[in-house]
Amino acid sequence: MHLRLLLLLALPLCARAEDDMVVDGDLGKSLDAAVQADPAKPFWGAVLVAKDGKILLAKGYGEADYKKAPITPRTLFEIASTSKMFTAIAILKLEMQGKLATSDAITKFFKGVPDDKKAITVRQLLNHTSGMSGEAILGYHARETADEFVALAMKQPLASKIGSKFEYCNPGYALLGVIIEKASGKKFEEYLRENLFKPAGMKDTGFCQDKSLDAARATVRRDSRQGNKEVGTAIEWGWSWGYRGMGGIVTTVYDLMRFDRAMRGDAILDAASKTKHRTAAMDNYGCGCLVGTSAGGQATLSHAGSVAGYLCDFTRFPDDDAVVIVLSNDAGDPFGVQRRLAATIFKPPTATLAIDVKGRQLDQYGSLWFPPDAPWKAAKTAAGASLSLGAKDGASPLTAAFSAESAAAFLKQLQAQIDAHTKAGAQEDDSLRAGVFTGDLTLKDGGAELKDAEITIKPCYDARDAAGKRWFDARMTLTFVDPASGQQAFMAYLGLTSARQLAAALKAALGK
Repeated sequence: MHLRLLLLLALPLCARAEDDMVVDGDLGKSLDAAVQADPAKPFWGAVLVAKDGKILLAKGYGEADYKKAPITPRTLFEIASTSKMFTAIAILKLEMQGKLATSDAITKFFKGVPDDKKAITVRQLLNHTSGMSGEAILGYHARETADEFVALAMKQPLASKIGSKFEYCNPGYALLGVIIEKASGKKFEEYLRENLFKPAGMKDTGFCQDKSLDAARATVRRDSRQGNKEVGTAIEWGWSWGYRGMGGIVTTVYDLMRFDRAMRGDAILDAASKTKHRTAAMDNYGCGCLVGTSAGGQATLSHAGSVAGYLCDFTRFPDDDAVVIVLSNDAGDPFGVQRRLAATIFKPPTATLAIDVKGRQLDQYGSLWFPPDAPWKAAKTAAGASLSLGAKDGASPLTAAFSAESAAAFLKQLQAQIDAHTKAGAQEDDSLRAGVFTGDLTLKDGGAELKDAEITIKPCYDARDAAGKRWFDARMTLTFVDPASGQQAFMAYLGLTSARQLAAALKAALGK
């Protein structure tokens, strides 16, 4: 099974040299344009986007070093805290092998644990719920031995009660690095190479100070936060105890794609371990990954990384067979690039929209108000479904006609936002305010029709003025965009009750 998987992993790449960029078809061109969408902030780094096992975009942007060598998909980057995903998966692999349990207390691995830390478990280190401080331990990067680092970490006071809250803790992951050595009987680097990198086919992946890596392909850290001053290459960063486990993996976008493919099979983890990996504890953090939902409603498993001169984002879409990888040596904004790429892959649903403002008065914000007694209604149509928001005073309702596919996609996106807001403890709110944004469009009495208007939904900004009064009393936004002009045509702010009404009506129309 593992051999067959490795052969499959190689298939998407064997038709071309990896130095060659890949811009596959119209979607690849759209993704390339999304990377470079902000001319005022040119992106430096490497990007890879794949869907259904096919590479859509693999390309380098900007310069790898001060000799102006171009960045390619094979350029080496340090991935900083994204390394935590690998540390966590190594722990889960050891649990699969029967060498530890995530429920084990850390006293199983360390002698002389002080009383206040004896109840900490491996799982709590993985989830950042150990109670240990997220603040850096003074001098912990410089510890030459594991024992020195552990002794220093154990002296630090707890920041909170064990298991009571999420507090991102770099030293906790460094402790996990030591646990990997103690449980496996191997060096940290050796265990990850044999059990993660090799099964995934990650031939260009190593660690800081790794002599086996090709130094000529390592990027220089171009830290724009320090006047673009040179701060070393991907391989030159220190690799003492206190950093390994929490950071320090050096890799390429191609190898991270290989890792994503391996995690979709059984080359590294079995199904139960993968479920544990993506099960969140507090603040949506699982075992080495942030468990989330994209703006389009897709499930995501991700981890970002930041260290002087490098920023990166590795986002996997486990239920949609997609991955977006953004590695930067510019300390710029890879996260904005990632969001644009994800939005390009998962395009929002389309609809035909008619808006009628007849008989309505706009308030000072240019908005129409729809009270709870003007709820969303839905009906099944030959094409799929239609939605309408009832209106009073002789005004026509707001209507949107969906294909069945678009309606299902929109419902999935809406339900994801309802679930996220409910989990976050958002207050119930029946009101719905609709703001009219004309842009290049003209909204006339009697209605204006927009063909194939894009519809997206996302959380809205819950602002408050100096007196503490909210600017508006809603929890999410529903936006309609005219694809011809790219202008927002209509925006509605929904409270939870209104959003639930909308979802229930649409489910009924679709027979769900």
